Amino acid sequence: MFDKKSLDAMFDELRDNYELEPDWEDIQRQAHLGIARADGGVDLGNLDSRVLEALNKYNPS
Repeated sequence: MFDKKSLDAMFDELRDNYELEPDWEDIQRQAHLGIARADGGVDLGNLDSRVLEALNKYNPS
């Protein structure tokens, strides 16, 4: 389960790398969806590869 420290680190990295991208809002939405899926023990599904990389890097479980 994600904790505040891991969430902050993940979103900081995503923001630093992709905030100026035209699909930044989609990246944020997919990150939130991915967090919910990961915490719920559900398959992450077809998320953006940038989001999947960050989720796998910062998921403390």
